[in-house]
Amino acid sequence: MFIIAILAVVVFASGCTDNGNQNNTQNNTTVNQNSTSVKAINVIATQKGPETAKKGMNVTIQYTVSNKGSENVTNVSIVSQGIEQTIGTLKSGETKTYTSQLYIPTDAEVQEDFGINSTVSNPFFIGGFNVKFNDANGNEHSIMSNSIEIKLV
Repeated sequence: MFIIAILAVVVFASGCTDNGNQNNTQNNTTVNQNSTSVKAINVIATQKGPETAKKGMNVTIQYTVSNKGSENVTNVSIVSQGIEQTIGTLKSGETKTYTSQLYIPTDAEVQEDFGINSTVSNPFFIGGFNVKFNDANGNEHSIMSNSIEIKLV
């Protein structure tokens, strides 16, 4: 009981202490309002697709990888649902974009493989793609992009 009381005082005191800087923590992300510095390693991956589509058609998916950090990254590659693309080096401030066609099957096609009660989900879900890269020290990193949903009309 004594330990719990001590912990409560420490938590209360640390939460109420103002150390003079303007750091805010939201959703486990610290934002320093006094700084304009750029992280050394800051690779961002996003994908976009159409808002709507029809079953049985191809859609274009756009994959974008950006290096918002202050250092170059090397051995950059993306992998998504059977697609592999080697980017190589991505310089600081550089962005590369790729597109690919993805087929949305019909219910009949899905039923051939998975049974009579199978259907294509609506919205059609496409998981994120993976980006692997190395920093200047040779350390390997891996990030995932956003996933997307396409409403079937």
